[in-house]
Amino acid sequence: MRSTLWASTCLISIFAVPAFAETSITTATSTPITTTNDSIKITSTGSIKPTSGTALTIATNHGVINEGTIETINASGSRGIVANADVASSITNAASGKILLTETYTPVDTDKDGNLDGDYAEGSDRIGIQTLGAFTGNITNSGTITIEGNSSAGILLGGTLTGKFVNDGTVSVLGDNAVGIGLDDVVGDVRLAGTIAATGSNAVAARVGGDVTGALEVQGSLTSTGYRYTTAPANPASLDPEDLLAGGPALSIEGSVTKGIILAIPPKESNAGSTDDDNDGIEDSKEGSASVRSFGEAPAMRIGSSTEAITIGAVTGSEAGGYGLVNSGTIAGSGVYAGKN
Repeated sequence: MRSTLWASTCLISIFAVPAFAETSITTATSTPITTTNDSIKITSTGSIKPTSGTALTIATNHGVINEGTIETINASGSRGIVANADVASSITNAASGKILLTETYTPVDTDKDGNLDGDYAEGSDRIGIQTLGAFTGNITNSGTITIEGNSSAGILLGGTLTGKFVNDGTVSVLGDNAVGIGLDDVVGDVRLAGTIAATGSNAVAARVGGDVTGALEVQGSLTSTGYRYTTAPANPASLDPEDLLAGGPALSIEGSVTKGIILAIPPKESNAGSTDDDNDGIEDSKEGSASVRSFGEAPAMRIGSSTEAITIGAVTGSEAGGYGLVNSGTIAGSGVYAGKN
């Protein structure tokens, strides 16, 4: 049984996009919406709940803010927010915002052995936020993204992002080949905070699939597993093969990172009169601690590419010591079960 643990003792840029008039969605609708001449805001009382397809499409240079609910049920191939290629926009899933692409399927204990049976999910190809190509502007998730489906993702970028990517909300994806957050090239900083979890065969919580010209900061909980139970039951012999699937890494970094990788924790109190001792633009009380964990035989954190050499630059700041990887949080891998290393 494998059990490993690493432990040891943000830069923010602002990307401007043009300001436009705004259309607010304040009530429930089942009709998909596409940007035209205005930015779109779904208020806390508003929702878009189509029966299938894409709920909200960014087809023009207009931003979207979701403070309400975007939802589909039992709709394979569905999307929450999709940005067409080569738009200049911004995407914000606010703290109250919810993107829920789920299904009514639930595994049951068919053989009456005390453990659930069957696949984790039945449907497939569901994505909460997706870009179809190059995107100029910031993408921020501070809310909740819940996806159920095989080969699905919480956030998936299909081209270069020129702007800042921030997750400080909750992303949960259930199903084989699940990806919590999947990034391509990013011309800007990346912040992975909040909670990101992926469960299923080959599931990956966060994949940085391209080069990042800024810094990659992790300050939240990233978890991946193929196991149905990450705590062994009293009788592990009763588990079926589908209960012990092989997940992927919690964090996979497959491109170069110009300004290094930091697994951060809240700063130590140095100024009683300040709420932001490290001057990163985030209140210290709202900062989390990096925790990157895999349950299974996959590494918790993987750095490297099978197709090209990558370079990790030095983390900025005198305390970083010129290193490209600074771990102030936790990196842990656990096989949980005997023979799983």
